[in-house]
Amino acid sequence: MGKKTERSGDTPAPPSGGSAPCTPALCVVFLLCLLLPWLSGCAGLPGSQPATGQSSLQQAPRARLVYVAIGASDTFGIGADDPQTQNWPQDLAIRLGSGVRLINLGIPSITTQQAARIELPVALDAHPQLVSLWLAVNDLVDDIPAARYAHNLDQLLTKLQAGAPHAVIIMANVPDLTVLPRFRSAAPGPLQAKILAYNNAIASIVARHHVLLVDLYQSYRVLALHPEYISADGFHPSTEGYVQLANLFYQVLQQNGKSHI
Repeated sequence: MGKKTERSGDTPAPPSGGSAPCTPALCVVFLLCLLLPWLSGCAGLPGSQPATGQSSLQQAPRARLVYVAIGASDTFGIGADDPQTQNWPQDLAIRLGSGVRLINLGIPSITTQQAARIELPVALDAHPQLVSLWLAVNDLVDDIPAARYAHNLDQLLTKLQAGAPHAVIIMANVPDLTVLPRFRSAAPGPLQAKILAYNNAIASIVARHHVLLVDLYQSYRVLALHPEYISADGFHPSTEGYVQLANLFYQVLQQNGKSHI
């Protein structure tokens, strides 16, 4: 069984960090682009006419695992040579083996509050067994206070777990942005303080909701030693970087006995 990937469109919005915000209209466009292949795949198309004269409908084989990726531009794949096929959720789906149906809901520039309103309902409709969640950097860059971010994240996870109580949920914290070229001109002290405030909030919420945590803050210091892992924009991972990012998520799943869901 192969993997079926459903995406939020082929034309990416500007990356986060000095980018245009994800307006409601733009988010709706991404959502519509996401749903079109899904709806067409569910409806089926008339095939060749058998001898009986009846129309045949081709249906996709049942997936072993439905994996939904909730996130922003990094989840979408900004920075990869081909975001459609070289994003880290796609790389992770490959690591998880055959029969994985990936629904990538990543929308560039989206915040946690917006994702709860736009991406979460689609995620719940998919009835996933695995959900990855990486939402923080846009909130931080938009100067959303850590307390408000924590409230939004807590509400998103509460609704996600209520609607998909048996799903394995894995989420990442904020990387050490100070090692990225995009943030070299920023004062390191205040930026580090914001990152630590966000990550402290994430650690508390992860423990309260009993979800898996990928500690990107520590891992990014290692990844930053490899310039080839960072894309030309100095912010998002490159194609190679997304492979390494997927490996980090897979390692946490593996360490917790969840790599064969």
